[in-house]
Amino acid sequence: MIKINKTSTFLYLATLIVLIFILIFINPTNLIDSFFDIGFWGIALLLLLYLFDLLIRTYRWKLLLIAQGTHLRLSSLVLPVCSALAINLFTIARAGETIRIISLKRNNDVKYSDSISSIVIEQVLSIIGLLIVVTGSLFFISFSFQTVESSEIIGQLILLLFLVSGGVLLVIGIILMKPDFVYKLLEFFPEFLRDKLKSAFEALIRGLTDLRTQPSLLFQAIITSTAIWIVEGVMMYIIALSVYPLFNLVDLPWVIAASCVGNITFIIPILPGALGQYEVVIMAVLINAPHYAGTDAALVAFIDRVVKSIILGILGGYATLQLGGSELLRYRRDYSSLRKSEKL
Repeated sequence: MIKINKTSTFLYLATLIVLIFILIFINPTNLIDSFFDIGFWGIALLLLLYLFDLLIRTYRWKLLLIAQGTHLRLSSLVLPVCSALAINLFTIARAGETIRIISLKRNNDVKYSDSISSIVIEQVLSIIGLLIVVTGSLFFISFSFQTVESSEIIGQLILLLFLVSGGVLLVIGIILMKPDFVYKLLEFFPEFLRDKLKSAFEALIRGLTDLRTQPSLLFQAIITSTAIWIVEGVMMYIIALSVYPLFNLVDLPWVIAASCVGNITFIIPILPGALGQYEVVIMAVLINAPHYAGTDAALVAFIDRVVKSIILGILGGYATLQLGGSELLRYRRDYSSLRKSEKL
């Protein structure tokens, strides 16, 4: 008898409804026309940029594994990264990350604890990179305003981001110096969350400790995290030019900021692939761009999703088959079996 997970079923139905609503809202004809307006060379450039994006992501993971004493060739990490990203597009709670954990254990005999720790730290670095790029974008955005009041608002936002960044660093410092205090705080959470949070926290502690003793690797990891979001922003700018031909370099910081804020929804997605959330957030930022016109801001985000989905569908599908295909997919959600098979 097939067991149906009600939560998963509800989330996938909600995702389907959101997808239908987006397609109706942006008009499928406009989607196709805008996609082909990018042109052959534009699409080729998007492909090259996204391949570069994947390479940077893979290199960042390599750095984090080196920090833990695991030295692997870059080529051995490309397939797990592509497979995980592809599966994350249509699964709940970034379930594709399990592919990376299992494939490294089976192909390179890397401990599950090392893989989990590197992935948890990776998400922290992603947030730090996003904050850096968004802050830089807001700095340039401030020059596009004609009024002093608008510039002051942007200045306040930049100050707020600096405070948030400082808060994140403070929290990391507290975690490293007072881990027992954090464990006490976790006791207040419901039991069904406590074990998962403790496991994630232990992975974070281990990753932070490893990086603290190797500051050069930490610096490189932050630089690569920043580079990822700049590349993704440039990709979205190319797409935005096909929707809004009047866009120029003044609008570039707006598009990069929109891309960064949109990608935050992928870190902890509510729906599979953050469908709907990504488009709404990007639209909310782009409608403030100097040369914005019309109601097609969501179209930019959806074409961006389509382009990445096509690339990842091809590369990720091939990568998943090469790594073991159905066997990997069968275990992708079963974190408990990982812990039972190896003492962390």
